[in-house]
Amino acid sequence: MTVIELVRHAQAHGRRQWAGRPERERPLTGEGRRQAAALAEAIAAAGAPAALVSSPYTRCVQTLEPLSDLVGRAIDLDEGLGEASTVPVLDGGDPWVASAWLGGRALGVVGRLVRRFGERRVVACSHGDVIPALLTTLSGRDGLELSDARLPMCGRFVLRFEGEGCVDAQAHGTPGR
Repeated sequence: MTVIELVRHAQAHGRRQWAGRPERERPLTGEGRRQAAALAEAIAAAGAPAALVSSPYTRCVQTLEPLSDLVGRAIDLDEGLGEASTVPVLDGGDPWVASAWLGGRALGVVGRLVRRFGERRVVACSHGDVIPALLTTLSGRDGLELSDARLPMCGRFVLRFEGEGCVDAQAHGTPGR
């Protein structure tokens, strides 16, 4: 069974505070750094994952840095876990089109991870809009039953795959809360 621990990034500075600067570079707050450290301890307690994969956005990378330091693994970046201000399809401003596009793109990442790291555990970090899009896509594709596809900051879903099908998703809240 392949396990992917899908993490929502820790608390970052607010978009309004960060206005006028590149969104991709918006960093974690002090609280976010504390959340990331607690997350690292919680995940490392089960042993070192085979890989760490992150959205290239600073807040996601910073969320996994304490875990990277703790287990001695580099963080691989994957654009498919990132947010997107626009989608390369005609959407007329419809949010459902963007959500479907984000979910499909993230599903591609998850599929590649399952094929590459089968029978091992991977930790991946993404965003509050990408994760629900992915989880609802998995739900529709694999019949996964979910009561909620959203996560709090620094929360995670532990996804279990048999072959390429997701057979279980367990939500975990922010560590230390």
